Order: sequence, then structure tokens, then C-alpha cells
Amino acid sequence: MSECITCYGTGEVVTEQGGIACPDCYGEGRTGEANVEWRLRALERRYSDGGEIAQDVQWLLHELRRNRESLVRILTLCQEGDESDGLLRDVKFEANNALGFYDTETK
Repeated sequence: MSECITCYGTGEVVTEQGGIACPDCYGEGRTGEANVEWRLRALERRYSDGGEIAQDVQWLLHELRRNRESLVRILTLCQEGDESDGLLRDVKFEANNALGFYDTETK
């Protein structure tokens, strides 16, 4: 999981009505797979009227889910491989970077 870029890890955003829980991380300050799916479902509900824009958003959400699923499969395959393989390590890093499953910061 990585720090939420919407709230900068604070878990809240300021609106005209005051501070509210961040809509992207749901107040956690960090993003994760469940948060992404919740956000996608919220967008599906919002754009479910069947208009032209709604159809485009629905297509985009489908593509996003399909691509994230492929990245999860790639990351899983990389984790089963030899850690000394440089190419495999790079692919694993890039897939994780896109998905944000694991912290990549060195402490």
C-alpha cells in the first residue's frame, strides 16, 4: 500500500463544508486494492444512467479492472521466480509500482 496522493496520507480533505474523510482512501491515508474497487463501484453507480458519457466511463472502468487483473497475475508469476534474475525483479517492481500493493521505500 502507498500513501494516498489525494489527502497526502492525512486521511481527510478540506471542502467548503469542512474536513471530510478522503474519498479515495476512505480516511485511511493509504491506498489499497479494496479502496480502488470501492472507488470504481462508486463511479459505476454515479455513471449508470446509460448516456454517452456513462457508456464511456463504464468502458474505461472495465479496461482498468482488466489491466489491474493482468498486473496482479504478472506480479504473482514474478514472485514465484528466481529473485536473482534482474529482468524478473524489474518487471516485479514495475507491476507493484502500478498496483501499489507493497511499500517500495527503503527504511
